[in-house]
Amino acid sequence: MARSASVPAQAAVDTAWALFCRLHDAPSRERADQLVQWLGQNPRHVRAFDEALTLWVLAGAALVKPVREEAQRRGPDRQ
Repeated sequence: MARSASVPAQAAVDTAWALFCRLHDAPSRERADQLVQWLGQNPRHVRAFDEALTLWVLAGAALVKPVREEAQRRGPDRQ
């Protein structure tokens, strides 16, 4: 039963991700309006968008973490 409920939720996250990526990669008023319109259609869309943004932030943090750890090991930069 939980599987059938997760399929529409995953579809919403996929749509949220696609809308966000299009807006992020090529910002425009039209793309922003599409996202806002989609978000207003269903409260689940807002939750899906939040999930997509969380994934985006975590992915960025995963990329930055090794760089920060290496910088900490090397110590402060000398100028």
